[in-house]
Amino acid sequence: MPNDATLPEALTCPKCQAQMRIQRYPENDAYRCEGCRGLWLPLMAHEQLEERAEQIDPEQYRGSSGPEPRTLMCPQCEFVPLIRMVDVEQPDLHFESCKECYGRYYDAGEFRQVSEDPSFLERLFGRD
Repeated sequence: MPNDATLPEALTCPKCQAQMRIQRYPENDAYRCEGCRGLWLPLMAHEQLEERAEQIDPEQYRGSSGPEPRTLMCPQCEFVPLIRMVDVEQPDLHFESCKECYGRYYDAGEFRQVSEDPSFLERLFGRD
């Protein structure tokens, strides 16, 4: 369960710098960007909210537009760079992860796309 005392109501989007507003769900919270529609999921939220992916991330995934022109910074940790996690079988499908707080940033539609492919994380992290 999320700890409401530690999560702010809004964060700054690491991609477009617009406001990301908190969305509360029984399992955990998520943040939706008001600009690019990206999604920030705090620690463990990706697992806890996977069943709600279609509701949480209704945007259509448009695929990668190429490499980011700059390193994205964690919206929770501020000065910690996010690490791009890429599936070699689907290189345009990726997400960014923070090595400090373990939150994840998904472009609009990516969380739903990843959630629809149960083998994605297995390929990425080598789970059997």
